[in-house]
Amino acid sequence: MKILMTCLLSLTILAGVHPQETAKGHIDLSPLLELEAFAEDEQLDIREYKIVLKESIKTANVEEMKQQINEYLPHANVIEEDSNLARKFIFTNGQKNSNFTETFTVIVPKDKTVSSDVVYSLTAGGTQGLAQQQIKQQINELKSRIFSKDVTLYTCLKAEAGGIIDDVLIYQKFKKALNITTIEAATEESWTSRSGYTPRWSQAIPLPNGAMNVQFATRTLGGRTTITIGTPIITAEY
Repeated sequence: MKILMTCLLSLTILAGVHPQETAKGHIDLSPLLELEAFAEDEQLDIREYKIVLKESIKTANVEEMKQQINEYLPHANVIEEDSNLARKFIFTNGQKNSNFTETFTVIVPKDKTVSSDVVYSLTAGGTQGLAQQQIKQQINELKSRIFSKDVTLYTCLKAEAGGIIDDVLIYQKFKKALNITTIEAATEESWTSRSGYTPRWSQAIPLPNGAMNVQFATRTLGGRTTITIGTPIITAEY
């Protein structure tokens, strides 16, 4: 379970998560909006929002997917990365006046028996406010144009406190506010991570100790505490 506690989003973990959508087929951003409300109630300084969509596709459809991404981001900066295991095509929006950063990563495994993956991430500064209708419309338009009903959603919020805070106390407040059952916890010198489950949200990752759909981490450096909360897991790089 160390991979969960180090906030690394692996393809193995991704495969165990079920899609989260509303009855009308729209992406459900309510978990992230609840995280935003909690941070505001605790007077935390929200620094960043991140939304990730991921879906497996047939490798035979990769070129078609790349074309769809090019049509969606016609001014994208595109780079290729090659490793022993896979080739990655990374598309990043090239419009500097955008309120947020969009990135697509198409992962094509060298093993032809393994499906390819397309991953989309939207990162917005805390001053933008996730509740903006623009961002919600952006995500649902993207879902209808690029992804299918099998898309999986991951959300993440990063906030800071004005000074060093009691991470145990704030986690207890978070736990109470969202009716969370703690599944796993880890503590190091300046870093803590807790994984849990709340019945408020439908998607979850199955673990030996029970289902998990939220991760709460804190890090204290230079007299400030950073709090990162992810559903169902804190996302990092691919």
